Amino acid sequence: MEEIRALTVKRRTLRRPARLCGVSLRSFGPVSATLSPAEAGSGIVFNDRWTATTRHAGVTGHATRVGRGPGAVQMVEHLMAACAGLGITDLDVGVDGDALPFGDGSCRHFVREMLKAGARELPGSVEPLALAGPVIVESDGSFIAAVPSGRFRVKCLARFPGRGASLFAASVTRTVFLNELARARTFGTCPDGESARSVVRKLGLGFRLRSESGWLLPARLRYPDEPCRHKVVDLLGDLALLGRPLRAELFAFQPGHRLNHRFVEQLKREMEAR
Repeated sequence: MEEIRALTVKRRTLRRPARLCGVSLRSFGPVSATLSPAEAGSGIVFNDRWTATTRHAGVTGHATRVGRGPGAVQMVEHLMAACAGLGITDLDVGVDGDALPFGDGSCRHFVREMLKAGARELPGSVEPLALAGPVIVESDGSFIAAVPSGRFRVKCLARFPGRGASLFAASVTRTVFLNELARARTFGTCPDGESARSVVRKLGLGFRLRSESGWLLPARLRYPDEPCRHKVVDLLGDLALLGRPLRAELFAFQPGHRLNHRFVEQLKREMEAR
C-alpha cells in the first residue's frame, strides 16, 4: 500500500512475531511488548481484551490509552501510527507493564521491528472513510478540520514555547511516513521532581534533552520542525482508532490527544449516520 488514500486497503498482519523491550514513560519501569500475527478482521487488540477503537480508548495526561482500570495500556499512539503508516490492520499486542516501550520517543522502534517481522496479506479489505462534507472540531483556540478529498493529506501548524510556529504539510504515503515522520520524537513537560538529566538516565535515551519554557525537547532536533512532525504522528495514531483509513484533507492547528479523540468521535458519528 503506497498511499493510505487507496480506494480499498488490503487487510495485513505481521508475518511473524516481533518483540520490543524498554522503559515506560509513565512509571520509568521496565516494560515489553510482543506484536503477533492476527486473524483478518480482528483489528489491533491489546492483551487479548481491548480492541483499539474509540470505544475502548481514552486520554491520560498527554498520551492515548487503550483499556480501563489496572489493565489499561498507556501511550499506544506511536504503535498505532506505525500500524497506520505500514498498512497493518490486524495485530495482537501483548504488553507486560503499564505502557508500551518508550524507545526514543518516536515510533521508529516499532517500525523497525515490524519491518523485520515482515507483513502478510489477509483475506478481505478495508474501505477508507470518504467524507460527504467538511468536519471540524475546535477547543480553546485549537482545531482540526477535514474536507473531502481523493487522498489523505495533512497540514499541521503548531506553536511551541520559545520556538515560534512551524508547519508540516504532506500527502501521507508509506514513503513519506517512513522518511519524514517515523523518526520525529515527542516532547513534553518535565515530570515532577525530575530533571532533564534524570529523565535521560531513567529512559535510557541516547541523546540529551534541553528545557525550553518548561518543556523538554531533544537537544539536537532531527528536523527543524520535529515537534510539529510529531504532532502529525500523534494525530495519525489517534486516527487509527477509527478502524479504517480516512480519505480527506486535514488542517490541524495546535492539535493534541484530547482534540484528536474528539475529532475521531465526530468522524465515527459521520460514519454511523450513513
